Amino acid sequence: MTLTFTLRTQPPARVPVPAVIPQRLRGLGPSKVSALTVRCGRQVLAVGDLFEVSGTGDDQLVLAGDLRRVDAIGAGMSGGRVLVEGPCGDHLGARMSGGELEVRGAAGAWAGAEMAGGVLRLTGDAGPRLGGAYPGARVGMTGGEIIVSGDAGEEAGASMRRGLVAVGGQTGSGAGLRMLAGTVIALSGIGAEAGIGNKRGSLVSGQMVQPPPAYGFATRFRPPALRLQLLRARELGLSVDDAMVRGTWARWSGDRTELGRGEILIYDPEEAG
Repeated sequence: MTLTFTLRTQPPARVPVPAVIPQRLRGLGPSKVSALTVRCGRQVLAVGDLFEVSGTGDDQLVLAGDLRRVDAIGAGMSGGRVLVEGPCGDHLGARMSGGELEVRGAAGAWAGAEMAGGVLRLTGDAGPRLGGAYPGARVGMTGGEIIVSGDAGEEAGASMRRGLVAVGGQTGSGAGLRMLAGTVIALSGIGAEAGIGNKRGSLVSGQMVQPPPAYGFATRFRPPALRLQLLRARELGLSVDDAMVRGTWARWSGDRTELGRGEILIYDPEEAG
């Protein structure tokens, strides 16, 4: 039976809940879960003070309500499924290594930060540094898949090494900053200063953009790897036009101040077919 957390009232301060993941609550009933404690600003509160808890812990958890002050939902999860019915706070799915985390709403900053595996899906917008690296860390996302139906904030995919970030809307400035490898797709366009410091990563823009000066035009082609990634993003719930899947893309190579083996792919609708 699914364990369900329904928010009773808005917490007076931000509440991180990294322990609310399937592997830590498996087999626990409502009374035991309600007695667990969380930190809320300078206070320590029982889970039951903030949430009405029902069901029994198994491989699926559901959290419902306006959770914008609730941080670190699904952080560190390694398996199972977490469904969030509503908007949530920062650090969603940070450092998760497996499982599926779905949010039917928007998320704050650092969603999927330093993620290593699993699937993270948002039907709304994502805040800054989606799939990015925390301050002082050299590497951000190292695996897994992030799907965002809305827009993403600045520095999406910053310092990522592996994995897929696919955004149905736009990304803010600095997408793929210091990217080592992996793929960031923005169907409605990547923002300014994308791919600065990119070594081997792929940035994909579904709208015309001007690449940074450190990138040079290489060719127009139909990249087979991108086709598979777009089909995978569609399989995970992102709306992807057939024209993009089968279309032609302009390849710009860079950043030439680094290894110069990265790329920005820009959709060319005039050559679609």
